[in-house]
Amino acid sequence: MSAPLPARRAVLLVARREFVTQVRSRSFLIGLVVTLVFFGGMFLLGAYISGQTSGHTLGVTPQAAPLQPALERTAAQQGVDLTLREVEEDTGRDELRGDDLDALLTGAPGSYGIVGLDSVDSDLEALVGAAVEQDALTSALTRAGVDPAQVAARSTLATATLEPPDSGRGQRLAVAFVGTFLLFFSLSGYGSLVATGVVEEKQSRVVELLLATITPWQLLAGKVLGLGAVGLLQLVILSGISAVGAGAAGLLALPAAAAGMFVMVVLWYLLGFFLYASLYAAVGSTVSRQEELQSVVAPLIFLLLIPFVLTLNLLPNDPRNGLATVLSFIPFFSQTVMPARYALGVASLGEVLVAAVIALLTVVVVVRLAGRVYQNSVLRTGARVSLREALTAKSP
Repeated sequence: MSAPLPARRAVLLVARREFVTQVRSRSFLIGLVVTLVFFGGMFLLGAYISGQTSGHTLGVTPQAAPLQPALERTAAQQGVDLTLREVEEDTGRDELRGDDLDALLTGAPGSYGIVGLDSVDSDLEALVGAAVEQDALTSALTRAGVDPAQVAARSTLATATLEPPDSGRGQRLAVAFVGTFLLFFSLSGYGSLVATGVVEEKQSRVVELLLATITPWQLLAGKVLGLGAVGLLQLVILSGISAVGAGAAGLLALPAAAAGMFVMVVLWYLLGFFLYASLYAAVGSTVSRQEELQSVVAPLIFLLLIPFVLTLNLLPNDPRNGLATVLSFIPFFSQTVMPARYALGVASLGEVLVAAVIALLTVVVVVRLAGRVYQNSVLRTGARVSLREALTAKSP
């Protein structure tokens, strides 16, 4: 009878099997290409949208022509590209139907009106409204013998900041977005792969053969390490290609920010993966068929999706948002929120280290609980095993 494999060797053998199998598979290459195409498409779409002018073409009837100077001043103040075209009202309505005009300004001073085809763009409506209000105010001041220019000079507002404006904010935001997307897709994709692999081995009874020579925790640890290494490899490849592409296009003006974000992405990928992969493996071991897997992993998908959505919605306009600050220290949220806050320059390295320590302690606890669930469930086939039963039952 051969001696049992040492624990370290058993774990590494399983990890090597998972890593080699995945890297050599066609799905790994396809997934890499699809992800690159997705990010490339997002970049091109963003470049196209940013290159488009958000201008408006406004028809102005002869009776409403006195408002043109006010419209031009207001558009310049708001940074809006506004094209004014004087047309007769009937002609203007025809051009509205032909989509040659965005809106038509009618009426005369004191009774202006704006006409759209089936609606009027809210930004254009606000601009015209501000111009009408300013024109009415100017007329009232002139009739009262007050010089509008003097009033305008006395009502200027000076803007200042306590710190110099961050000229690289746009770059930092782009780096934070790319890092957030990479983390979300890597954690969700490879976490789900762990659960799928567990169910496949359980359904095909391969797990019974494996557990004849190694222990459940060795199998679980090897699977998580192997697939985690595959995810990390893909992350490094994607990050490298993104950095080279951005540098070649002249878009990477802040290489230090990109390098710092790469370190953050790797750190939080490792913490997040061990946290979520253990849970994915645990819940996957409680079912015996792929058809049942989706229902048990759905809560984990939502748990990953919530910080992803919050990060994309809160941080771009308010990097110092209080809710985001708190969530960046809470495990299951910190792996997404903290790297983005760091990339935007609102989280210090000390805060990152504190959040990482909290996440690491959580990983230790979660891995122990997940290991117990896996050990008590992976050999049980048939009906789904409840988490309570898996935590309290004795190992088979």
